[in-house]
Amino acid sequence: MKTLPKCLLLPIDGSEAALKPIEFVRRLYTQLEDINMVLCHFMPPLPPLYDDAPGSAHLMREKRKFLASRNDDSHSVFAGARQALIRSGFSERLIQEFSQERQLSVARQACMLANLKKVDAVLVQKTVGSSLEGFLKGDPAVDLLHHCVVSPIWFIEGNADPARAAICVLNEDASLRIADHAAFMLADTRTRITILHGAKNVMKAVTVPAENLESTLEWWFKSEPGRSVRTFLLRACEIVRKAGIEAGRITVSLIPGRGNPAEGILSYCREQGIGIVALGHSEPSGIWSFLKNSVTRKILLDFKNMAVWVNQ
Repeated sequence: MKTLPKCLLLPIDGSEAALKPIEFVRRLYTQLEDINMVLCHFMPPLPPLYDDAPGSAHLMREKRKFLASRNDDSHSVFAGARQALIRSGFSERLIQEFSQERQLSVARQACMLANLKKVDAVLVQKTVGSSLEGFLKGDPAVDLLHHCVVSPIWFIEGNADPARAAICVLNEDASLRIADHAAFMLADTRTRITILHGAKNVMKAVTVPAENLESTLEWWFKSEPGRSVRTFLLRACEIVRKAGIEAGRITVSLIPGRGNPAEGILSYCREQGIGIVALGHSEPSGIWSFLKNSVTRKILLDFKNMAVWVNQ
């Protein structure tokens, strides 16, 4: 199958942390020559004092100095990111640069750019710990999930091994959208894929080949929990296969779904050496609804040494 071009967006700020997702992408794809990378940098806004007295020669000189320094800093940020990409194997001709004065939050402006360019994914390095206070104050995840409605987001933390991925499936269309995204992004890799579902009526994990799903899990599909998600599991498997991923790379796993679903998913993935967790996130009714109730939020708070892919 011919490799299809992919486009990723990476917000940068001059820090080494912002460039860490590059290593994950390098490990995921053995061939980087066809990966388009959009680098975006949002420059600090012009201080209001420079507009207070437009006729002042002194303020005009200071304003010019500020703008020149800001442009120099932006060029330096782009140069460092470009060098890191080229060293990792990306094609220089496929690296785009986008700079803009920061007018909103960085997360929101990055989402606006991602939605405009319709990139395949936005790359974000997780920067905070597990406390809710730190999550709200220091991490862009809330803004990103609230505003990035077109492009999926890849949250990356630590040393994420891309050899195995889990696509979490519930009985909702968002699960099929994340299955479609993950299948497209993983078709050109060697990553093994698990279609994962938390079932309330299983006592221990059950894993079966995707190609024998209906016959092997016939007993479970006859139960009420199985009937409610059967169509979504079958369609998710079909989506992955149609992307050109060979059957030997695809399995389906049922895990106990009682208690804390987020912890159940993370625990299973840690035990199985799964480094990519793909989630379909239904658009919440409001930002506070997301914060209080979302399994996605709980996973984003607690995951370590993984990449969590979220699609609306």
